[in-house]
Amino acid sequence: MHAIGRRALIVGAGVLSTAPLVGYAQSADRVRRIGFLSSETADSEGGQLAQKLIPEALKQRGWSDGGNLVIEWRWANGKIADLPELAADLVRNKVEIIVARTNFPIQAAMKATQTLPIVMLNGNFPVEMGLIQSLARPGGNVTGTSYWASTEIFAKHFQILKELAPRTDRVAVMLNANVVGRPLDLAILAVHKRATAQLGMTVHYFDYRLPEDVPAMLNAIAASGIKAMFYTADPIVRTRTAELMAFLRDQRMVSVANIPTFAEAGGLAHYSPVGGSFDRTASFVDRILRGAKPSDLPVEEPTNYEFVINLKTARAIGLVIPQSALLRATAVIE
Repeated sequence: MHAIGRRALIVGAGVLSTAPLVGYAQSADRVRRIGFLSSETADSEGGQLAQKLIPEALKQRGWSDGGNLVIEWRWANGKIADLPELAADLVRNKVEIIVARTNFPIQAAMKATQTLPIVMLNGNFPVEMGLIQSLARPGGNVTGTSYWASTEIFAKHFQILKELAPRTDRVAVMLNANVVGRPLDLAILAVHKRATAQLGMTVHYFDYRLPEDVPAMLNAIAASGIKAMFYTADPIVRTRTAELMAFLRDQRMVSVANIPTFAEAGGLAHYSPVGGSFDRTASFVDRILRGAKPSDLPVEEPTNYEFVINLKTARAIGLVIPQSALLRATAVIE
């Protein structure tokens, strides 16, 4: 299986652009300690990527995990209620920075400390959620990377579903019941319903709260007869990636996700910010370790998006991808 497109070139250019100047990497003269907080499991796809790419990105900037840097990893294993204690444990372990991936870990870190720098990894709508004051001037002790620039981007995923499978009239969306009712989430659901209505589709939500709820939820989706899914980047569901991929394959479902690597993992397609959040987040950690204040570092939003299609998956579920979609794809996996 290989990807054809501009993606490798984009990633390679990013690596070159972040290479440290000779001698600059040696400025640290003591061992520094940072923490990483995530809702996922350590062995999930996202967990493995974090443990690989964050140390690599920091090493490019002169910070060697196990050398002049120690990274304390904390995983909630999909259990949101465990995040506050995990964040408090990082504070007790005297880390200098907490890198928190997505909103629940970010919020837990904010409750645990108002003084230690917190670097967001893919914060979702951080201004709207009250995580920062503004993108340009975050204020307080929080900065880092944001994952989405606008709620309207979610309409794009339904448009892609309709293009890939024009007969689609019903779409399943898995919904984390822990967040239902917040104004931002209500705004996102409104985008879902407006977009599907314009495309002649209806959206159907299937709730869960814990990782162990996922099997029953998938059974409910199968019983509904729905054959299309918009997969959202929720850390709880991402603890069950292998199970989900098997389900999509067995049910022969058309699937589009809003996270990178979904198509590589076996999903049909994804439309998401171009990979690089780990590297960009590491740049914040580097600058803070060298003396910068979080309040002085503007939050970065994604500027480039990728549309990746897995043709192997399309063939497995009996779907012929329109040529128009193949021509627009950033990469095609065969």
